[in-house]
Amino acid sequence: MSLMSCSASFQNLKVLRVDHCERLMKLITPSTARGLVQLREMSVEYCGMLVEIVENKGDATTTEIVFNNLNKLSFTCLNNLTCFCSGNYSFNFPSLEDLIIRFCPNMKTFSQGILSTPKLHTFYYDNCEMDLESGGSELNATIQKEHKEKVDSDMKELTLRLSGRDIVLIWEGEFQERFGKVKTLQLINDEYTSIPIQILYKFNSLEELILKMSSYEEIFSCEVDKKHVGTLTKLKVLKLQGLYNLKCIWKQDSQLNSILQNLDRLEVLYCQNLTTLLPSLASFENLTTLRVRYCNGMQNLMSSSTVKSLLRLEELSIVGCEMMIEVLANEGDIEKGEIVFEKLKRLYLDDLDCLTCFCFGDYILKFPFLESLFVSKCSKMKTFFRGDLSMPRLKELNNKNCSESDINTIIQQLENNRAKVVEILV
Repeated sequence: MSLMSCSASFQNLKVLRVDHCERLMKLITPSTARGLVQLREMSVEYCGMLVEIVENKGDATTTEIVFNNLNKLSFTCLNNLTCFCSGNYSFNFPSLEDLIIRFCPNMKTFSQGILSTPKLHTFYYDNCEMDLESGGSELNATIQKEHKEKVDSDMKELTLRLSGRDIVLIWEGEFQERFGKVKTLQLINDEYTSIPIQILYKFNSLEELILKMSSYEEIFSCEVDKKHVGTLTKLKVLKLQGLYNLKCIWKQDSQLNSILQNLDRLEVLYCQNLTTLLPSLASFENLTTLRVRYCNGMQNLMSSSTVKSLLRLEELSIVGCEMMIEVLANEGDIEKGEIVFEKLKRLYLDDLDCLTCFCFGDYILKFPFLESLFVSKCSKMKTFFRGDLSMPRLKELNNKNCSESDINTIIQQLENNRAKVVEILV
């Protein structure tokens, strides 16, 4: 998540190359940046969570950061990068001659403060060479112009960093007449504890909402004005990524249980403090795809009663949730009844260290349309389910043909797979 600590010293470092660090959110702090006095080359590639290179610590009133020897700077395929630094620091690159920015679609400016690049006369932006005549000020202006042209040309997708200029953009009306065309909206690096829903109602055609690297403790607050909720009922896709403070989508006793009633796909990634995903009283009757990855605080995915609302769920995928003990939490109110996943066709369980079974409880568990089951790296899983289990259409287990659907066959095949892996390792 973080490359270097605040106190780290790398005064002799000459080359810094970072690539394919998907969880990396922070590269260097301002104090570390000041210590990179010998750095000549910096390259950052394929770090999907990275929002800025130098972290904004809010202490920029009298601060200048100088990269005396940095000659080459390269950024490639950083989908969430919005700028080099969002703080009001002054950056001086007296030796910079080679700057490459490729496929960073959300980069709106290089930096917010004063920028000096006296030796930089051209730079590469995507696949084009851009000429510069007046150094740093023109660099910022050029990046801003290129990004604005992209936004102008296609307002169906829009990314906002909810601070500074983006807030002004919303409230003062820039692009206001075209907000109604936006179908996909990304909000990045928001410091609010819940989403400012009063912003969303301006996007009345919104179908996909992506929330990344923000401070939300809950997504939708109970205090939401009902007149703003209507926008959310149109949402079809909700993606939550890198929300490390998130504890719930909304509180259990909230009156918002139907706001995502038309949601078709829900994806949750790297939300470490989320303990249970779906509130038991929530309605997700149109949800077809549910994917959860690397949510390490989650001990179960949802309550057993929530399954009743998942009438159209076709795909369920859970990966890398290291604390998950069971997928469904047994509420004890259906012990003599049954749980039915009405439309589920694909079930994927991978890299779940603590998973012991799909769920506990003495009831009937039915998957009438399940065709594909994949279970891998679930070392504590000795049985799929201890009660009565029905999978009449199961055709594929761990990517192999499976003609039997009774629980004993499934357990045996899972155990055989684990034994083969152990044998190979020995």
